[in-house]
Amino acid sequence: MNLFTWAESRVRKFSIWDIAVFKIYLALLGMILGAYFSQFVKDNIYVFAVIVILSLIWLLYRLFEKD
Repeated sequence: MNLFTWAESRVRKFSIWDIAVFKIYLALLGMILGAYFSQFVKDNIYVFAVIVILSLIWLLYRLFEKD
C-alpha cells in the first residue's frame, strides 16, 4: 500500500468537524507563514499569482472532466 492509498483511506473516515478543524489549521498556518514571509511574497507576487491561476485551471479541469 502506498502513501496516497493509505492517506485516502484515512481521510474517508473524517467527519465534517474533522474537515472543519483541518481547514482552520491550514488557514492559520497560511496566516503565520504569510506574516513571516511577507516581504518575500511581495517581491515575488507575480510568480505566486501564476501558480494560483494554474492551480485553479488544473482543479477546474479535474472537476469538470468526463470519466
